Amino acid sequence: MDKNNARDVTPEDFDPIDGLPYAPLGDKDAAGGSTAVGASRSEEPATLTGKAAPTEVMPETPTETVSLAQPEPEPVPVEPPAKRGTMDFGLLLLRLLLGGFLILESLTTLFRLGGSEGIGALRDAFDAYTYASGLSVVVPVLQLTAGVFLVLGLLAPIASLVSVVVTGFMALHGIVDGADSWNAFAWDANVWLPIVLFGLALGLQFTGPGFYGVDAKRAWTRRPLGWAWACALLGLVIAGAVWWFGTGVNPLS
Repeated sequence: MDKNNARDVTPEDFDPIDGLPYAPLGDKDAAGGSTAVGASRSEEPATLTGKAAPTEVMPETPTETVSLAQPEPEPVPVEPPAKRGTMDFGLLLLRLLLGGFLILESLTTLFRLGGSEGIGALRDAFDAYTYASGLSVVVPVLQLTAGVFLVLGLLAPIASLVSVVVTGFMALHGIVDGADSWNAFAWDANVWLPIVLFGLALGLQFTGPGFYGVDAKRAWTRRPLGWAWACALLGLVIAGAVWWFGTGVNPLS
């Protein structure tokens, strides 16, 4: 043993992978017939044993396919025209009846036709009211305007609104002037006629003018829902305001 060697060689100093057997000096059997350390290598290849490290497999990310084709629009159902039968003809008759009466009544008052005393007679009928002179002119003018537009079927919601105002005013006048009480069974025809005309005007406001008129292509000739409620309520409010501020009479007293 060399003096510079601090310790003897041990089996741990050799890597088993190299396949170099270790044997002390002079031991031929352990060294495979060699008298030197590492004199010969084993003819059999060295094998490694053990478990390999597990391989991590990443999951595949699903890919979405985006279709560039535009969806076809859904077909819009077309509403078939409603079969109205003779409804439009009936509405025409109602318009001619109400509009014709308002025209004749206004012309009789404005131009003293048929032996009428005209505006003076109407002023005398309104004598108990606050603004009798103004009402005696405004009432026949409103009657003529509403009557002409109703007969033509032109601007039917506005025409019906004006007719509601003037017939409503005359209905209250008939009750206050011609009825002694609110007993409807005791009212005569002069009281009932303005009330019937008021009912016709209010009814035409909700039915519309029909297709036999100038406004045949307007929306309110078929479905006057929004226009009907708005103009009917506005007409009632205006009629009440004209009566309250124009006459100064409480019809319920």
